[in-house]
Amino acid sequence: MTTEIVVVTSPLTQIAEFGGLPVLDAAPTQSSWNLRQDAVKALGRLGAAVPPHLEPDEDRDAARLAAALGDPGSVAWWLPLVSWEDDAFRYADDHLDWLVRQVGGEAITTLVIGGIVDHLQAEDDGEEPVTGPRPRTFAAPAKEDPSSDEEALPEAVQALARRAADLPNLRALYVGEIDTGQQHHCEDVDVAALLEAFPRLEELTACAFLSLRFRAAEHARLRRLGLHGAMLDDEITGLAASALPALEHLELWSQEQMDDAPDPGEREAFGLLFGSDTMPRLRHLGLREFTFVDELVEELAVSPLLPRLHTLDLSRSAVTDKGARTLLTGGAFQGLTRLDLRRHYMSAEIAETVRQTFTTAGVDVDTSDGGHPG
Repeated sequence: MTTEIVVVTSPLTQIAEFGGLPVLDAAPTQSSWNLRQDAVKALGRLGAAVPPHLEPDEDRDAARLAAALGDPGSVAWWLPLVSWEDDAFRYADDHLDWLVRQVGGEAITTLVIGGIVDHLQAEDDGEEPVTGPRPRTFAAPAKEDPSSDEEALPEAVQALARRAADLPNLRALYVGEIDTGQQHHCEDVDVAALLEAFPRLEELTACAFLSLRFRAAEHARLRRLGLHGAMLDDEITGLAASALPALEHLELWSQEQMDDAPDPGEREAFGLLFGSDTMPRLRHLGLREFTFVDELVEELAVSPLLPRLHTLDLSRSAVTDKGARTLLTGGAFQGLTRLDLRRHYMSAEIAETVRQTFTTAGVDVDTSDGGHPG
């Protein structure tokens, strides 16, 4: 699958595929079906093919689960953050316990943990389950707010860290709230704890609106890292200080409001990131859904990172004519092999100049779907 699925401002591709494997909705509920249907509709609007396993179907889901139990490494296992059955809530730790007992942790290579964190919605789902009964191990919550579980996501991270020895061959991990409407309903998520717990991890994506915390960490094998949420200066500074010698692909999705502008601390933090020498193999940089991307392009233009990059993805960010002029000045960005500027805010005239200039320089450039207001 190559088509990116985006609903509102967050990528949902991990509902269909992650770590190069098709995703298996291992504990289907009405909420997970709704999320899958949203992804199907998004692909339909793009005129893209819909993977058969993405379409909700009770019999097909059951057959895929049966097949995956016999070949656990053939799928990315999607487990929910919160679910409900037999008058009690179940959390990621319970689903992980079931999965490890069913297939053996050694066989699991790829995990997606996400979904909803709304207790009432999870309870409603459980009253009329989409498929047969799920494993009956529960953890009853003691929450002040019965409808929104702010601890579900950080507790999922803690559960993964505790169970790291049960998952010795985990290579790809997504942790986050797939439902974009609930991304602000969680406490701090310690991303570095996952890197410390899984030294053989090669791909990690974490999604939490204002809750991502990234302190400086070391990891020898991580090749792909995605962080989805408002990228605060402390987190960018921690990322810049992290020793990630194998990292090739870094993608940051911001959740900034359209009227937000970078403060001096944020710009300084990105300057540290672009000047960092702790990621010597980095070849792809994505700065997605950023409102102040023009300023970031200025920082990148004079950084030691730019000559190392092969691909730069600024799609869905607010690249205006100001940012375009930086891209066009001095030829520094013409050493790229690909420049993605889809859904930009450039004027038609400047966008065409960018397209012609980079195409002539041999760069695969995409300036489609422009004209979005700044």
